[in-house]
Amino acid sequence: MNSTEYIVDRRELHFVIIESLKAGELCKFHEFMEFDEEMFRMIINEASTFSEQVLAPINKNGDRQGCRIENGSVLTPDGFSNAWEKLGKGGWLSMNSPSKFGGQGLPEVIAILGKETQLAANQGFTVGASLTSGASNLIYTFGSKEQKSIYCEKMYSGKWSGTMCLTEPHAGSAVGDAITCATKQNEGHYLIKGTKQFITNGDHDMAENIIHLLLARTPDSPEGTKGISLFIVPKIRQDGSANDIKVLSIENKMGIKGSPTCLLSFGESNDCHGYLLEDENIGMSQMFSLMNEARLLVGLQGLAGASAALQNAWAYANERTQGPSSIHLGEKAKIIEFPDVRRMLMQMKSITEGLRALMYTTAWYADMATHGPEENREKYQDLLDLQIPICKSFGTDQGFLVANLGIQVLGGAGFTQNFPLEQNARDQKIGSIYEGTNGIQALDLIGRKFNSKNGQLLKFLEEELNWFDKNIYDDEIKRWITEWESYRNIMFESIASLKNIGEIKGKNAYSLYAVNMLDLMGDVLCCFNLLKQATIAKNKWNEFQDKEVPREIFLKENEEARFYWNKLRTTEFYVWSVLPRALSNAKTIKNCNLSPLKAHL
Repeated sequence: MNSTEYIVDRRELHFVIIESLKAGELCKFHEFMEFDEEMFRMIINEASTFSEQVLAPINKNGDRQGCRIENGSVLTPDGFSNAWEKLGKGGWLSMNSPSKFGGQGLPEVIAILGKETQLAANQGFTVGASLTSGASNLIYTFGSKEQKSIYCEKMYSGKWSGTMCLTEPHAGSAVGDAITCATKQNEGHYLIKGTKQFITNGDHDMAENIIHLLLARTPDSPEGTKGISLFIVPKIRQDGSANDIKVLSIENKMGIKGSPTCLLSFGESNDCHGYLLEDENIGMSQMFSLMNEARLLVGLQGLAGASAALQNAWAYANERTQGPSSIHLGEKAKIIEFPDVRRMLMQMKSITEGLRALMYTTAWYADMATHGPEENREKYQDLLDLQIPICKSFGTDQGFLVANLGIQVLGGAGFTQNFPLEQNARDQKIGSIYEGTNGIQALDLIGRKFNSKNGQLLKFLEEELNWFDKNIYDDEIKRWITEWESYRNIMFESIASLKNIGEIKGKNAYSLYAVNMLDLMGDVLCCFNLLKQATIAKNKWNEFQDKEVPREIFLKENEEARFYWNKLRTTEFYVWSVLPRALSNAKTIKNCNLSPLKAHL
């Protein structure tokens, strides 16, 4: 490959899904009995091909051309409408959606690979598609029989698309401050009136209809989030008439320019019809049911961006020659031979694979929480709930870091639009902001999740992190595990220290270094999951290793052996060269310096 194209690392996905997480065993559960491991392998390959051949070729054009408004409607970049049609017809919009209305009914750990490859190929296109999946799943979960029959199948197929309309210009992340109103009419529908901002794919020309899921207040509803209700507000009503929805503007953004981010007005002419989803004043609880899926998806943006950046940087480093080689004296060297470039590439690789191991495991927890043995479902749901803010926040921050490292590998070329890295970094930045900023995720972690069920979520995590205690490993793996265990202990000590700070110095002191706590946990959990993978890779490497042939020659000749060898080296690097970041975060938490609260800013 060259350094401007996107090719999925199928071998890595097969390893994570089939070998490490053993997704084939999910087929023992009733809901997945129609699938088998071979079908999962086929889906990995087909999803990869779709992303490579349909989405990747229109990524650059989506960024350069962007979206525009003509005659009150949004036009998307060339090629997007055709790609949307293929997305729907191929079933890629509905991988984890129920089969009753045309969904694929796949496990979450399989559906997540489709999202990762699509996001890696084209974030601007894919973020809007993901909102359609989320909106349709909300209607399936809470809608009436009639609502499901009207909307779900058309949204699963991509004939109609969906949005989530939460944010208002004056409120930002404070959803409880929403003032958009909904007044019930004698005919049964509600009249909606208000303005919503930052609406992803709020208007476009790719689908026949756009179904908005909108939060609004009914008359005399309680203040704050307790008075919020959720409504279905279609762009085109059932009788074919246009609903009273107007596109006021689209944002001129830093990245994801192929996705129109809209400011929408509802009910300027007092004729915007909305249809209540289940009942009044439960809109926020309905939205929270989607929160895990939505936040894992945003974390995936970081993973996907990191994966694409790593691939671009690795390919460029193998193409670019510069200066004398320190390995092959007297020859011009490819920059991949330079130690500092190798360090950056290995850091990119270890972080990317650590994020993937964490997020796919989290998706597996979601499957086990819903479909696994009844006696274990609460444990897996608690692990899922605890890890979601880490996936979202750590995933997007680290993905952006990997993109920046990729630009550094390319040097001056990376700062130009001739290579994908500068767009990659711009596209990724939004991930740390929307779906709850990363600071909000950290507050959710130490506030809600640490204290939920009297600390039960943390107790289950502690049990999970004792995974290595029951097994015997060779000296190399054992050294890595022993080193990681010291950081695991530091993590739990830091949690206790943070709680003690809160008791002594108050709530603001407790929350001041929440982000450091989340980042510390992110590193410990990524490394934990990489170590689990390393135990598998080591056994495979031992099977492949040919002691009669020098290792370097053997690795050049045997692609499978090379894969497992590199998997081990990736884990080794994370243990000794990435994980030490946790020490800085632990020290910062322990110091608990209160100057940000004292300063007159």
